[in-house]
Amino acid sequence: MYKSAYSNLLAQYIAEKRNTLTSDYFKRIEYALISFDEYCVKAKITADTITEGIVNEWLSERSCMNNYYQSLYRTAVRQFAIYLLDNGISAYVPPYRNPIAQMETIHGYHSCLAGFIEGLVKSKRSRGFKYGPFNEQCILKRFDEFCIHAGLEDEALPRWLVEKWSERTAGEGAKSRSNRIVVIRQLAMYMIKLGGNAYVAEAAPVPHNPFPYVPDEREVAALLSEIDAQKCRTPWSRLTFPILFRLLIASGLRISEACSLEAGCIGMKGDGYCSIDVINAKGHRDRRIFLSGDILTLLKQYDIKTSSMLPGRVWFFPGDYRPMVEHVSASTARGRFDQARDIVYDGNPRRKPSVHSLRHAYIIWTIRRWREENLNVNEMLPYLSRHLGHSSIQETFTYYDHYSQDYEHIRKDKKRFETVVPEVLNES
Repeated sequence: MYKSAYSNLLAQYIAEKRNTLTSDYFKRIEYALISFDEYCVKAKITADTITEGIVNEWLSERSCMNNYYQSLYRTAVRQFAIYLLDNGISAYVPPYRNPIAQMETIHGYHSCLAGFIEGLVKSKRSRGFKYGPFNEQCILKRFDEFCIHAGLEDEALPRWLVEKWSERTAGEGAKSRSNRIVVIRQLAMYMIKLGGNAYVAEAAPVPHNPFPYVPDEREVAALLSEIDAQKCRTPWSRLTFPILFRLLIASGLRISEACSLEAGCIGMKGDGYCSIDVINAKGHRDRRIFLSGDILTLLKQYDIKTSSMLPGRVWFFPGDYRPMVEHVSASTARGRFDQARDIVYDGNPRRKPSVHSLRHAYIIWTIRRWREENLNVNEMLPYLSRHLGHSSIQETFTYYDHYSQDYEHIRKDKKRFETVVPEVLNES
């Protein structure tokens, strides 16, 4: 089937993928890689490594495709490149999303620092940082307009301008202000690196965020019951949110990771477990996690029902307004959770879990289960750390050490939470 210099490697990779992906998604990935193989033959590529030039030229020839297929082809060659790296073969891994297509037409820069700003964005993206339209790029756009209004005429970043920009605005939180300052610090250091004149501001201190309250199993059941009862705008949203939050508590995924799962990323196994490919997560890393239990049946039923309503959707959890090409946003999911929390806890200020609390709960429940099964927790923690996508095992220790004693105390103190959590009439 494959005829290029990568034929053997492609065949091995496809054989491995065949049993890990749903049949429809596998066929699309296979077709994309056949296209890549044919391109390499046509271009007479004989190199035994996949270079950036090869990948980008192949992807550029597919720029006329719709967003779904551009994403699919990029994902296919990206995962193949990762497979090669895992096997000790040099390969270029393209960014998860086409950096050129990310809001560049919307965010034009017009101040005298426009060249430096555009260069910074391009530099960051080339190294795998998202620098998207709703975070760093949005801040840079605001700063560009700020420079125009301040009357900046020279291609320099003077101290007076940086200090004025760094002032706290009305109603602005410490974290938001710190984010604004950090991005302009990065711009200043980028300008200096290129020989420009720029003042680098001191980083703004950010207050320590306390660990969130971790709910008990009974409290989680009450939250899920309330989420199940919420009204939704679309029929697929009525399916999405109950499954989304159950996936969070069953997997420990971050809310941003769960919301941005691609359709077809879940590979159902025949022996009671499934794999989920988490792409471009925190720290710009990819990982594969494995799940078992009731969540498998729920995910499979959800995918079948949602696919019947939205065949060919890009995302596993589609959004309300453009479900074929946009996933449900993390902010929307947080809003749903907060509504349920306010009802379940009835405004009790001492008990205010967040969506991220479900991740904390997963960690604690997992380690507690290991102890009950007499497993060596120290030997198991590296696996948990990898599953969670932590940068180090110490980060996993930090979660558990903070809660281990207090959590067990809360579980045994029935009176404290019986006054807060209502009876769960329907634990679905």
